[in-house]
Amino acid sequence: MPKDKKRFLRKPAGFNLADERVDNFTVRSFDTNDSNSNASPRKRMPGHRPGSPTKAPRSSVAKANNIAQSAGTSRLNRILDQSKEERIGYVAEYEDEYHAANLLQYKPQRASQQQQDVACRDPLSEREVAAFVGKVVVPPLKVDERSIGGHRAVELHTLSQEALMAMRCRQFELVGDATLTISQTALAFPDQYAKHKRSLGFAGGPKARNKIKYVCLVRSTNRPLSGASNPLGNKRSSVSSTLSKSDDEVADYDKMYQGDEDEGEEGANRDEESKDLTKLEEEADGEVSSFPVLVCLTINPDGTSPDVRKLIELDQLATVQNVSTGGAIQLVFADGDMVKIDFAVEEADSTMRKERFVWSLLQIHAMLCTSVVERNSLGSYRQQQQATQATTGATKDRLLQPLNVRNLDRGELQYVATVNGFLRDAPNLCALLDRQRDIGTIVHHMDEEERKEEMDGMAYDMMMGNFKTTVALYHSAEERADAEEVLNAISNIQEEESAIAQVLADKLQSRMRDLEAETCRRLIAWEDEKHYSLMGHDFDSTDRESEDALSLAGLFKTLDSLDKELEDMETWLHDRASVIKPLTDDCRDIEEENRQLEQQWKSYEMLGDELKRLLTGVSIDKDSEVVLKNPASALVYDASGNIDIDQSDAGVDKIHLSGKSLKDAMENAKRAGGVHLRAVNERVEDLTIMSNSFCTALAQIIVTVMEQIKSEVMVASDNGKVSKSDTHGMIAKKVRETQRKFQSALLGYMKLIEVLSLLRPTLLQAIRDAYSEMVAEGILMKKRMKGYFQALPGKNSAYLNLTSKDLKDYSGVRDADHEEKKVNAADIRAALAELLPVIAREAYFTAALFGLSAKQLDGREKKRNFESAKKSVDHSTQYFRYYIQRTCGIVQDMEDPVGSRSIKGDPMLSLVASIHLNEAMDQYIDREKKGGDHSLSLAYVRATILGLRKKVDKQWVEWVEEQIEWIKSNPGVPASGKRAGIFMSFSRFPVYLDHILKCCREGRATNYTPDLANIQVVSYYLQKIAGALLESLRVCSERESTDQQYAANVMRMENTYFFSQQLKERGPEISSLFQKQLTKASAVCKQSTDAYLGWMIKREFKALHALFSQISRIRRDVGDKDVPIHIPRATFVKTLQKESNREVMKEKIATIYARMEKHLSEEGGLLPVAWKALVKVMYEWFGRWEKLSSQCYKHVLEPSAVDVVRLAKQAGGGASGAKSKVSASLVSETAAQPSSSRTRSTDNGGKPPSVSRRQHSSSARRSVGNF
Repeated sequence: MPKDKKRFLRKPAGFNLADERVDNFTVRSFDTNDSNSNASPRKRMPGHRPGSPTKAPRSSVAKANNIAQSAGTSRLNRILDQSKEERIGYVAEYEDEYHAANLLQYKPQRASQQQQDVACRDPLSEREVAAFVGKVVVPPLKVDERSIGGHRAVELHTLSQEALMAMRCRQFELVGDATLTISQTALAFPDQYAKHKRSLGFAGGPKARNKIKYVCLVRSTNRPLSGASNPLGNKRSSVSSTLSKSDDEVADYDKMYQGDEDEGEEGANRDEESKDLTKLEEEADGEVSSFPVLVCLTINPDGTSPDVRKLIELDQLATVQNVSTGGAIQLVFADGDMVKIDFAVEEADSTMRKERFVWSLLQIHAMLCTSVVERNSLGSYRQQQQATQATTGATKDRLLQPLNVRNLDRGELQYVATVNGFLRDAPNLCALLDRQRDIGTIVHHMDEEERKEEMDGMAYDMMMGNFKTTVALYHSAEERADAEEVLNAISNIQEEESAIAQVLADKLQSRMRDLEAETCRRLIAWEDEKHYSLMGHDFDSTDRESEDALSLAGLFKTLDSLDKELEDMETWLHDRASVIKPLTDDCRDIEEENRQLEQQWKSYEMLGDELKRLLTGVSIDKDSEVVLKNPASALVYDASGNIDIDQSDAGVDKIHLSGKSLKDAMENAKRAGGVHLRAVNERVEDLTIMSNSFCTALAQIIVTVMEQIKSEVMVASDNGKVSKSDTHGMIAKKVRETQRKFQSALLGYMKLIEVLSLLRPTLLQAIRDAYSEMVAEGILMKKRMKGYFQALPGKNSAYLNLTSKDLKDYSGVRDADHEEKKVNAADIRAALAELLPVIAREAYFTAALFGLSAKQLDGREKKRNFESAKKSVDHSTQYFRYYIQRTCGIVQDMEDPVGSRSIKGDPMLSLVASIHLNEAMDQYIDREKKGGDHSLSLAYVRATILGLRKKVDKQWVEWVEEQIEWIKSNPGVPASGKRAGIFMSFSRFPVYLDHILKCCREGRATNYTPDLANIQVVSYYLQKIAGALLESLRVCSERESTDQQYAANVMRMENTYFFSQQLKERGPEISSLFQKQLTKASAVCKQSTDAYLGWMIKREFKALHALFSQISRIRRDVGDKDVPIHIPRATFVKTLQKESNREVMKEKIATIYARMEKHLSEEGGLLPVAWKALVKVMYEWFGRWEKLSSQCYKHVLEPSAVDVVRLAKQAGGGASGAKSKVSASLVSETAAQPSSSRTRSTDNGGKPPSVSRRQHSSSARRSVGNF
């Protein structure tokens, strides 16, 4: 710019610059005072930057040294020196656990113990969901022969699933066949899809509300776009230098159209590029990829249980239709399926999400479906296709059907995509576009410029969805001829492009004027013809000389002359403008420079005002700065140098206010901006240094105060000493009182922890660990916990009984004199009732003290805080948990809390402990939904109880499984099944239930019965034992060696009756618990009883049964009158006299009773009931026979049905009179047998005893002997 040019600039007042040069918005030196304009560049502004630390008084230094040398500071330093994994409350980062488990690696056959770990890290992140769906959810897809590399054979294990896009939606509606939600033709292994879902734990699982819905596009390929070594995702011109470039660097459309960087280096790099291109061609030839598939899935908010609702091939897409309402679109496929997707997740962004999805869908469909099929069918593979296909029509049939787009403008969609940077936010599409460009470079062999132009056009066509094999520039031959005439009229083709464009524009304008003149002439001629046709005159050339014609011709000439004058005037103006153009350009430059300088001074003035505001926002008053430099100086100390806990409230408030002012200053710097300025940056750095030193000193103060309070409280409670006269109630009261004092004293210092959480929350974990150690060493110390549990009524001696009593060791039901041992359940109930409130209060105070359940935290952060608080409280209550485990029958060594060795103990104690723990858990359920610290403390207590229940349940369940195996072995059951009586397992089970009830009633009312039916684990495994009993009975009755005539029915009838009666006698609670098994046992008992009684009657009254069965059959065929024809009356009467007289009937009934008494055992108690049932059946049968006799033969049956009942009752009553004699003889014979044996001898293989049980008549004894 010339020096004589004058600038009329005004320098803003009140702002001086030592250096006007500003680089990257960084002011080198500045001052808001004119008098300090000559200050050095590094001079700091007074009052804004803290000076060097002033010399503190000796008293403050002594106080700080006292805190630095305290026991609390030593404890804090020891904790800080530990590694992160060694900390008490350490909780691993979710990301670290996620990568350690390798959840993103597809494994079709995952172990069952890893199924619960399958989860997405962040279900709200579309990128995380895309990676999770591609690597975990979607199984291998089928490679179609028309897709990329479909004609090549490839091993499927080399393919990986890649999610090209994942977008969250509000909902999706599926229309079509509900049974074909998963397209089987799209899967590589359709028959293994169900196994794939089970292996990943997707099938079933808990249902959750508010599931997140996603729509994804996934494919299987051996060349993923996001791979580290992606050969097809790079430019041809920089193959050797950019092979490792990531997809994130491809950010805009300019990357797609930029020129070759090495275009001028053709000589030295040509060989190297050809080698790289050859390598690129080889890797491009090896690419194999399937068609993309559309996946609609739902996932829980915690990232678990993904459910694939729809999976269909994208090459079947036929129509994309925009739905006018909201952000919804509709996709229609060739097979009739339809998917309606609503993207209105957020009202302000719903339309843009819909347009982004549609644009991405069109790009992927164009590049991976349409263009691939066209290239494989019509491009470089034409010869191969012609060799395998007979006609051209077959090739055309392989092309995809055209994609219809309804209610959408593709041009407008492309404009919206360009303006909003859709491609910039889609790295996969960027890499895919580059790969398509490289593939086109490899396939087509042409010059560099031709390749570039063709591929640019192809890329535009792919983005716009224009896929046509022919393109017509001219609609007719006349248009082509006119274009050739215009181009041939241009001379000097070798000039620059701008000059050629100007000449072409002028030529087109001249041609336009000629066309306008020709149009005017034709209009005039047309008016002449119309005028003469209306007047009825013939058209004659002489009429051209008329006045009207001359006026029109003159008008045309006038217009033509005006046009020429205007053209001359335009040329003259153009010449004059070219003369004065340098002057106007110079003036314009001067004005622009003046405007820029004026704007610069205004910017400097605004910058000065902004700096004043910024530096004022980050300033701290002097009093607060003194406290921040030495927070120990604000506290009050006693004569011995310790902190005065009660008199330091004012100092705590001062520290709290100073810390908040420091936090506000740092937040103001972040909110107001300007941190990039050197002055603000230096000030923020000073504040950061001050904050770190302040937080370190503050943490030392907090831990020192905790240590001091702990020492004072423990001295007041006699250091946790327990005397022999103290009861467990007194000790529990002392523990609660000590806890209350310790926590009340710490309440006044919660403000310091609040400040520390604002400035440096990473130190809270160390302070929390120190607090946990103090609680474990003081309030809940080992000595006090040991004394409490030894003061319990059972002296905490239950754990000493490590012997388990099996079901076979119990006595039978009839041995009422045997007394079962109790398990000291009162100790468990007392410990849970007295110490669980202490644990709940400890968890509540830990959460409140360290702010672990703030409302502004999200769910994941609250979960991490709960895990951290749980570990801290676990360490605080380690001795309580140790002794409560011993009380519950679980023995573990303190050095090995995991319990590497197998857990041994009394299973009855474990069961009773589980019942008591379940009752205790009901008291710690947040039914009011208060939330916050209250809910967190209750959740911790429930987690503690649940942990104990898992251990005791595991011990008891292992014992139950052993007993079920013993039951399945069918101990004491003879091979033939005869005279089996009550099984040993059936006889012991009711006694075991009595033992459970007795142990649970210890210390309670005698009529108390626990609600076992509502305890899932207990009810399930008790029912499992009962089911095993019935199953073992079924197996024994169906064995080949078991007698199927009567022994199998007797076995089922007697044991099921015993089972039902014994359980019903133990009250409604037990009956409701085994309702299912009781119903099954009753049905089996009824069925077996009917079969057994029918067999008894048929066997003893064989002739009568055969006779009346034949009569009944004949009567049904021919009627009552014709029965005597087939069976004569004489034969009928003779048979009745022989088989149905009173004496014979009496003898046979007595034989039946003796046989039934022989079959049924005394332990089952079924004989009276079975005999009554038999009498009833005999009455029914003889009643029918009596009716047939009177109707067919007019013969009265003697004895009648009523007489048979009387005889049966007499037989039953008379037999019972002699029962005691036979019982006495049997007892004398079996006195030496074990108590577990039934009314038979077990020493001779289950054979009946040699002496009969009852003395009857001689005929009855002969019948029984023969039987």
